[in-house]
Amino acid sequence: MKNLDIQLDEEYAQKLAYIQQEADQDTVEAIKSSVELRYQQLQQQKTDPLAKLKQSKFIGCFKGEIDLAANSEAIVHKRSRSVS
Repeated sequence: MKNLDIQLDEEYAQKLAYIQQEADQDTVEAIKSSVELRYQQLQQQKTDPLAKLKQSKFIGCFKGEIDLAANSEAIVHKRSRSVS
């Protein structure tokens, strides 16, 4: 078993106290369950491509006009006229 000596600032001490109260756990149990939860999340990301993508900063992609960002208003007006 490994002993840890940690210092938490007030914000994290309050968060830990909240977790302990809501989960009815002592400090060791609260820390263990938090570590286990994060471990499971990281393991799932490793094996689940969708989970990995959801955690990334990637926004998305689509097929469309090459200059959409530069000419978005003109493209929208052009397309809205062709729909009418």
